[in-house]
Amino acid sequence: MVCLHVCRRASVAAVVLSVAGALPLSAQLGIGARPPQDTAPTTVSPASPRAAVQEFLRQANTGDWNKAAEFLSVPAAKRERAPLLARRFKTVIDQRLALDLSTLSPLVSGDTLDGDLTGDRLAELSGPGGRSEPLRLVRLAGPPVHWVFSQATVNQIDGWYEALGSPWVRERVPRTLLGEGPFNVYWWQWIGLGIGLPVLVLLAWVLGAVLRNMLGRLAKRTVTNWDDVLLENLRGPFRLWAAALAATPLFGVLALNPRVSGFLDDSARGLTLLALFWVLLRLIRIAQNRLQHAAWDTGQGAQARTLVPLLGNFLRVALAIIALLVALAQFGYPVGTLLAGLGIGGIAVALAAQKTVEHLFGSVSLAADRAFRVGDWVRAGTTEGEVQRIGLRSTSFRTIDRTVVRVPNGRLADERIETFGERDRILLRTDIDLTYDTTPEQITAIRDALDAALRAHPKIWPDTVRVHVVAFTDSAIRLNVVSWFQTTEWNEFLRIRHDMLMQFMRIIGDKGAAFAYPSRTVYHVTQSGQPAPPIDG
Repeated sequence: MVCLHVCRRASVAAVVLSVAGALPLSAQLGIGARPPQDTAPTTVSPASPRAAVQEFLRQANTGDWNKAAEFLSVPAAKRERAPLLARRFKTVIDQRLALDLSTLSPLVSGDTLDGDLTGDRLAELSGPGGRSEPLRLVRLAGPPVHWVFSQATVNQIDGWYEALGSPWVRERVPRTLLGEGPFNVYWWQWIGLGIGLPVLVLLAWVLGAVLRNMLGRLAKRTVTNWDDVLLENLRGPFRLWAAALAATPLFGVLALNPRVSGFLDDSARGLTLLALFWVLLRLIRIAQNRLQHAAWDTGQGAQARTLVPLLGNFLRVALAIIALLVALAQFGYPVGTLLAGLGIGGIAVALAAQKTVEHLFGSVSLAADRAFRVGDWVRAGTTEGEVQRIGLRSTSFRTIDRTVVRVPNGRLADERIETFGERDRILLRTDIDLTYDTTPEQITAIRDALDAALRAHPKIWPDTVRVHVVAFTDSAIRLNVVSWFQTTEWNEFLRIRHDMLMQFMRIIGDKGAAFAYPSRTVYHVTQSGQPAPPIDG
């Protein structure tokens, strides 16, 4: 199970690196990809070294070894072996050179700046004795003038060919496995790659376990526990780093061609960078958790729930941008040119991302002003609810209907925000309407009793308790009651208000008064001019 888990993560890492390269696999290996072009278009003469090598490769790729051999200066003693030498030479080029045709001269005269007026040097290869031998083209006067690989180069082909790969493997594997497969990789090398991948996973698991065990012993000697938490969270990055560390020497045994081995080396370095950024992401998460716990211990938990995740998101976004730039640079993209291009196109990007940037800065202003925190009950414009999450783009509210409303931070920063979570006490205000048959003495007694009941409550704010007659309405004498209770919990206030209103009802009943209800008395006069009894309604 552990091996499968590591393998899956390694596969995901490889996919990430391939995507970061933004190139198909064949293009990354340099097989079938177009060579980089010169900054200025150059006409390639058909009698130039570049044209000669291009034609040799074209004929070799079509399997016409007789025509390919025409580009070799074969000695008379080896004339019968010319097609075989051409085939072996093509194999040597595929296996030992990462050929870049753009470096060859497109002129009939060749490269005259190196002092060699009759030849051009393509590369240098190590011979059987370990001595470097030049791979060289020479110009034949013709007619017509053309370029071929020199006799000295042709004489080295057999030695270069016999030194390909691992000679001890070539002597022991079946001849069917000595043929070239995809990407000019021998079939026995493909089998080695298939065996090497699970071996690499196992090595990564073992090396990661050994390293964590060594560091774990050191961590147990410390008095803090943060290093133990760190080691537990860095298990995956350790294994990925160990896989990258073991990949180069492990696959180096296969003696792969330069294109494939270069791609594997780049991938190993990419895995190392990925492990590094993975470590940084884990460090951000660990620091975020520790800051939140420390804030809860100091009574700042609600504020930490708001600011710490927001800061963590900013760091993750910044790290992702840096990782993307490093990945692009790793696969050969000119990051400096890319950044310069972004600077030139910054106006267009800013216009296209205007709303996104607005919401991003809105989240920054909300965090800086501490307008509200996660868990607060807030009224912002027409939206009212509990703050569930403050993101980089929007803020989520849980409404009283249990729905979730997401408001963009740019618009939220411009709204009138009423935060109920900032209250230090909650207001109780109500009007009590008494009937007009209530006597002044009863009203005074009721007023004093209500005032005493409010002041007797343990949660009352004693500085402000008001019970006064404020108006004579159409159908009632109105008493206005105003007081504050020292609580910030809405549910607790609902219980307090319920108890006080019930007590108000009992006081009014005990004083012999009654609540008024909307009514109107209508007087009308009979035909005789005498008033009729009033009709109450």
